[in-house]
Amino acid sequence: MRAIAPCIPYLAVVVGMFGLHNAWVAAIGYHVGMMAMLTFDGGWGHARTLLDGRPRWRALAVLPLGLACGWLVYLCWPIFNVSSQFGASLGHLGITTASWPLFIAYFCVVNPWLEELYWRGYQGSASRRPVWNDLFFGGYHILVLAYFMPWPWLIIALLILSSTGWLWRQESRLSKGLLVPTASHFAADASIIIAVYLIASR
Repeated sequence: MRAIAPCIPYLAVVVGMFGLHNAWVAAIGYHVGMMAMLTFDGGWGHARTLLDGRPRWRALAVLPLGLACGWLVYLCWPIFNVSSQFGASLGHLGITTASWPLFIAYFCVVNPWLEELYWRGYQGSASRRPVWNDLFFGGYHILVLAYFMPWPWLIIALLILSSTGWLWRQESRLSKGLLVPTASHFAADASIIIAVYLIASR
């Protein structure tokens, strides 16, 4: 089953965003798909490492780096050449003014720990070198971004996101747990989704 595990997010995004044009379906479908895979293949045992990580202070130390991701997205947004109708496009995908607070809360609470459990725990690797799952992790984000951004930026985003997946995997390896990468992932997700909200609300 691990051979098909990296395909789960791609299927969820294709069906949710490009098929049904609904970001909620894509996000929830992705999360349900990950939980189903963890259940059917006995991957929930890795959940015990979500609170493991030595030294624990590193979980706090990485928060500023994660938070900086949102600031970078917000500051660099003008050069991404995203359509001025970005907010309207999100509305067509079901992320409306009324639903934004719920989407932010859901995304921040569910996504970071579940992705770390899935990608760095269940599908984790102790290799110091890049592995295919680092690329698969970055790649599914590109499907989401392709809905909004010109293709040259997608290549850059793929390199950044795949490198981030590799970096979080190294943090997991070095700290012997998922606490540090999960903390960093949470800070990055929270800051980026809030930055996107502020941009869409202009």
